Amino acid sequence: MPDTQRLPIAHLRVDGRDVRLKYADVVAVRRDGGDLDWELVAYGLDPDEQFAPGPYRIDADVLDGPTVSGDAILVRSINGSHVFRGAGELE
Repeated sequence: MPDTQRLPIAHLRVDGRDVRLKYADVVAVRRDGGDLDWELVAYGLDPDEQFAPGPYRIDADVLDGPTVSGDAILVRSINGSHVFRGAGELE
């Protein structure tokens, strides 16, 4: 059975750039002791904010928790909605 965590995000930085949020969370899944898979979904307040395809450094302050960080690849960025797929461990 996979170990899954959903972490609500209070504050997000993408390559050091603050993203003003409506809502964001990180979902992390570890399957049977294997590597960690994670994804960040963020809905920004600015519908015109977009990210270009490519790799990014994600720093996310968990609501009532620590900051989690990791390298990620942009999946899509449309009308202020952003999806990043983890490209390594989540620290």
